[in-house]
Amino acid sequence: MKRHSLHLIAWIVLLAVSRHASAELSPWINEFHYDNTGTDNNEFVEVAVPLSITDLSTLRLTLYNGGDGKPYGTSHLLSSFTAGETHGSFTLYSKPLSGLQNGAPDGLSLDLQGAVVHFIGYEGGFVASSGPAAGLLAMDVGRAEGDLTPPGGSVGLVGTGGEGGGGDFLWESLSEATPGGANLGQFIVPEPRASVLVAVFGMAGWLWHRSRSRSRPSPCPHRGRP
Repeated sequence: MKRHSLHLIAWIVLLAVSRHASAELSPWINEFHYDNTGTDNNEFVEVAVPLSITDLSTLRLTLYNGGDGKPYGTSHLLSSFTAGETHGSFTLYSKPLSGLQNGAPDGLSLDLQGAVVHFIGYEGGFVASSGPAAGLLAMDVGRAEGDLTPPGGSVGLVGTGGEGGGGDFLWESLSEATPGGANLGQFIVPEPRASVLVAVFGMAGWLWHRSRSRSRPSPCPHRGRP
């Protein structure tokens, strides 16, 4: 009974991990700069895009006014962005965007073929009233820039993350902007492929059974009475 239970647990874990590893990769907004001391300069947005997305015109960045929840300016297809570094299964794309609003709050929306994949707010959260993110909540990144922010900085994601999207990282104020490159303190690492995980779990199960069979004492031969 115990062995059957272990088999069941192993298969459940294997199935869950395999499905996670084979999940479709999703793009995310990785870094942006919108405000600094004096006249705002070098404003930009950077997006991490999976290598599996080859048609960048299917990805669109929309600027949002948090005051009324509506888009402002023009939308920007990722095909108009400049390719930068590639890390793991993602390439970082950036674009200078002069005139980004200074928050309290404002936001950025990223959609893939009309479906929003990332929606963030800065200097507060808000609900979009129109545009591709209509009805969705822009989550505040929790970091802001302002009149005391030295030129050359940005707000970006940091930490060690896998290929499960921007949720693996944390937003932080950065002293040095790196459009087109990984942020300071950010490490994008690949997650193991499903086939590798299957092989690892299979080998572990085989070794466990082998060790169990070897640890069992050999049956004593039956001794008949004289």
